[in-house]
Amino acid sequence: EIRPEVEYPQQDETISSPYYTFRIGAPAGAESVDVSIDQGPWLSCRNAAGFWWYDWSSYDDGEHEIIARTRGHGGRWLVSTSHEFMVATTA
Repeated sequence: EIRPEVEYPQQDETISSPYYTFRIGAPAGAESVDVSIDQGPWLSCRNAAGFWWYDWSSYDDGEHEIIARTRGHGGRWLVSTSHEFMVATTA
């Protein structure tokens, strides 16, 4: 089965904006996609233009991690690889 994939931010990317939208690629027919940031709660993404998106704001500078999940056949979770990225919004 195809696992979801965090496309943006890319591994080790630095985000410098106070707002960011994650882009997740998921298998065709996925009914929902969730993300977890810094091992926090699962957050629902929205589906638009063939991708899944999560709008993120009010975050702290420093290192962060995101993973995504969707349900596969038989209801079991398919989980992406972890992506680590940096936030640097202050000079």
